[in-house]
This record gives sequence, structure tokens and C-alpha cells, in this order.
Amino acid sequence: MVLTPRISIIIPTYNRSRLLARALRAFHTESLAADRFEIIVSDDGSSDGTETLVRSFEADYQIKYHYQEDKGFRAAAARNAGAGLAGGDVLAFLDAGALPGPRFAASHLSAHTMLPNSHSAVIGPTYGYEVNACDIRPYAESVRTLSAEQIYRSIPRDTDPRYATFAGVGFDLRRLPLPPLLFWAGNCSVRTEDFWNAGGFDESFREWGLEDVDLAYRLWDHGTAFTLCQEGWAIELPQPRDKDANMRSVVRNIERFLQGCNPMTPAKEILAMLVSVSLDLFYDIQGHYRALIDWEIQAKGINVLQEVQSFCRASAPGMRLAILGVGSSIPESWKNVVLFDFDRQFSQTPRVPGCGVHHRIGLRTGLPDNSIDSLLITSRMRGIWGRLGDPIMIEAKRVANDVRLAWNVPKMAAVRTR
Repeated sequence: MVLTPRISIIIPTYNRSRLLARALRAFHTESLAADRFEIIVSDDGSSDGTETLVRSFEADYQIKYHYQEDKGFRAAAARNAGAGLAGGDVLAFLDAGALPGPRFAASHLSAHTMLPNSHSAVIGPTYGYEVNACDIRPYAESVRTLSAEQIYRSIPRDTDPRYATFAGVGFDLRRLPLPPLLFWAGNCSVRTEDFWNAGGFDESFREWGLEDVDLAYRLWDHGTAFTLCQEGWAIELPQPRDKDANMRSVVRNIERFLQGCNPMTPAKEILAMLVSVSLDLFYDIQGHYRALIDWEIQAKGINVLQEVQSFCRASAPGMRLAILGVGSSIPESWKNVVLFDFDRQFSQTPRVPGCGVHHRIGLRTGLPDNSIDSLLITSRMRGIWGRLGDPIMIEAKRVANDVRLAWNVPKMAAVRTR
């Protein structure tokens, strides 16, 4: 009798039959009983005999094959299609170019069954991911000839580029301010119910990168907790990558992510720095967001009513105004003022038309170019200015003809932008 699998392992692939064969063979050493997991290979239009390869493993595992026509990069759609065939309570995602460790399925399943929060997303380390960025010679031979466990014993842990971030919080992701950024689809798992409640992968992502982070943010919005499963590791096999093309794709996908955010929040908005400043900030974002959270606590008692009133009184009637860091100082006598604050406490529906407070830092206001005559940045923003001031100012100058800083100046000095 075939038992219903507890965990479904979904492997999207495209013309990687050689690498996929190694991944499927690696499951021969999986410690979880073969009737407790299933493998679903979701083919994004391969023409290299992938289906024949998958069928050859039907005697070894519960294995399914799904094919979708080659219409360009559609990894998100492939993963969703695989999830649609899954019978397990947990969905684990693994790249076709990765070797699972001997406790891959068992560890991911155990992480979900043992966690106190039943709504959890599990991140597995992927070692070897950064081998192509350094000298591959010490590892090339072992990667070609050794098992996943043998490679694991010899390869450095920092070949997972997230390792320093994991280690910095003692491998406890509850201590990270933005764990969704580290949820990568090459090795991760989530409960099936939570996956579909969050909407699955967004199939509008048709290029490499960020569709997994997009899903992670939606899981996070639904109250999902993130945890690291160190025993559920995998080894990324060396393969050619066009890093420059991938980074260009990531930039476009960040823009797509930001445009699709509803509602926009500081936790999502802060990703805009990767576009407006540099992609190299990716691993600094945790620190930037932590600084924002810490400052939010300190800024509770900062009242900027006088600054707001002075700004509004100095503006001619009919001017289009905006205020960043308004707090509770809502100019109720003024209409058509666009208000923002980083503290959710002050986010609310409008008391008068045009005077609702948007829960944003000001990195992405959502306003059109040159749509504001004058914009005030209040002293509630000063505690995050050292980290976030430059990209905030870039956005302010984009939307406003006149930008005014309200602190550390004798009078309300203006920073003319045009």
C-alpha cells in the first residue's frame, strides 16, 4: 500500500538533465522513509530527455513529472504547477542544480512538525552557491566525484552567501528584522496550506530572481514565522552563470515587486534602496531596517506640530504639499496635503480629504514626478537620516520642486531641487 507522502519536494528544471540526475540519485541516501516523501519534477520546457530521466526513477521513489511548454523563463509557474500536484502537507523546493543532503526531506519535515508556530517558512542552507565567485579549483574535483555529504565536509560554510547573516544572529532567524529576504527557492519549505493562502509564486515574474522573496514577504504579511533548518542543507553544483545579466534581471524584478506591493510598508519600501543606491546593499538591509525599528521606539515622544504648522502657514493656498514624518501632527485645516510616517500607529484613514497618513518611510512615496510643490521632512526623520537620508532625498527631489529639512537649521531652509 502506498502511503500519502508527508512532504512533497518540488524541483523545477530546464535542460539540466545531467545535474537533475545527480540530484535524484542523491535521494537514495535520504533518511526519511521513501513512502513518506514524494518528488515532483516540474519541467519548464526542456528538450534534453528530462521526462525519460524522471521516469527511470519511478521504481525508486514516489515521483511525478509535469511539463509546460517552453515560453521563456517561467520558474514561478513551474513551481506552482508542481505544488498543484503535491499530496504532502509540506512543500519543499529544491533547485535542479543542487544535491540534497541525506536528511533533506526528514529535516524540513521535522522543522515544521516541531515548531511551536504552525505557520512557518523554513530556510535551508545552500553551500557552494558562491563557489563560482571565488577560486573553484580547491572544490572542483570533489564536486564532480564525491557524494553530497562528502562535499559538505570539505566545502566552506561561507559559500552560502547568507552564512554571515545567519551566524550573526546565532542562527536564530527570530532575531532578524527582515527574514523574508533570505528565503530563497533553491532550498526552502512551507506548509502547503500557507503556500496557497499566500497566493503561491507570482507567475508575472518571468526573469531570474526575487520571485521567492516576493512570496516570502506575502507569507510574512500572513503572519508566517521564518526559521533556519541547518540539517536540511543542499550543495549547489557549479554551473555557468551570467552574473551581470542576473543582476539586471533582479533590478527589474525589484521594480516589479515594489509596483505590485499593496499596501506598501517600510519593510517592503526599504528594498527600493537596492535600485536607487546599489544592489551591494542587499546584506546591509537587515541593519538599516533594525535601525528604523529602534528609532521608531525612540521617536514615539517627538512632536512636530510646530514644524508642520510653520510649514503649512508659509505655503500659499492651493500649493501641493507633502510631509515625511508627520507623526500625529496632522494639519486638519489643510486639504490636499500628502502625509507619511514610518510608525504604523499614525497610519489612518483621512480625517479630511487628502490628509490620511501613509505608512511609509519616504523611500517610495508612490507620487508622480514633480507632483508636489513643497515637501517637508520633519525632525522625526533625523534618527534614520544617517542611514537612509540619501535615498529618501533622491525620492523627495523626484516628486517635489522644493524640499525642506526641519532640523539642525536656524530657520526653515530650503533645498532647491530644480
